[in-house]
Amino acid sequence: MKRNQILTAVLLVLLLTLCCTVFACAAEIRPIPVDHDSLDQGNGEFRLSFRNTGRIGSGGYFIAVLYLQDHYRADEILSLTPGDTILVNDHFWTVKEIIPHTDPESQGTVTAWEICPEEAFDGYMVFESGKDDTFTVVVNDWVPVTSVGFNKVLLPLSDSFRYTPIVSGEEEMPLSAEEFLNSLQADENPFNAYNTSGIFEDGQLISVTHASYPNGPDDAEEQPPVWKFCHGLRDGLDTAVITAYFTDCETGAEPAEVSPEEAEWVRCIVMNSRVMEKADDTSVTGGTWIYSFETPGGKHLLSIEMYRGLIVGSDGMYAYR
Repeated sequence: MKRNQILTAVLLVLLLTLCCTVFACAAEIRPIPVDHDSLDQGNGEFRLSFRNTGRIGSGGYFIAVLYLQDHYRADEILSLTPGDTILVNDHFWTVKEIIPHTDPESQGTVTAWEICPEEAFDGYMVFESGKDDTFTVVVNDWVPVTSVGFNKVLLPLSDSFRYTPIVSGEEEMPLSAEEFLNSLQADENPFNAYNTSGIFEDGQLISVTHASYPNGPDDAEEQPPVWKFCHGLRDGLDTAVITAYFTDCETGAEPAEVSPEEAEWVRCIVMNSRVMEKADDTSVTGGTWIYSFETPGGKHLLSIEMYRGLIVGSDGMYAYR
């Protein structure tokens, strides 16, 4: 009897070990986080989009929004197996199949891995080997990017500034700063983070390169993550310091205490929720709560304003899920 009990206990342990091993196999892969406190926004090459272009003539400036292409750890991509999940362009995809792509010019060496997800997906998602033991991903001809900050570009631009259009994959002759600014003020601004890059030196924008293709994901504006809707930065939100303010229509925003439970509730909304339909066209001037996210080093990541369970936008209030 005692022997049977020991045998049963051993079998249970083996079964539990097997179950744990099976469930532990499913990995969750995310892009390598950006260290915002050490990032030099005034120097280097970034993907770009532009805001406040209406202030070029009246204010003498515009805003360049900075992005970096998403990178993944090489060891995590090379160890992907069916059942793993991977975060691409703010969506989690479950790996169904991995298709290696070879390069005929390098004797059949595998140079890229195509991921076929279990979820409905139209197109292709290919991971390619990059620099510094990382991988980048191409989705239907465009590359996912992450917002990392912005620079206020004062006018006039530097005398050495160059604007280079790319047509049919070939660089054209550089154009003048005036021609670039005219394009920025066109009725349909053609620049976005998927087709435009630029270089900053000592805080000055010295060059912009732009191609008419690609335009990025088709659903770029449909149900955006809350952090993106708030024009915030994604990486660092999980460890950000959260402070709160209560707005009054007469006195403005006043600092308010925020409990650890409330801070984690707001953090969860910002990181994990998506903005749904507009719920109310009303614009309020008080009675809202503003939550500010900063890195431990003091770098501002985003602010979110809320009113009675809704997110306050520039044109009304929005529901989230």
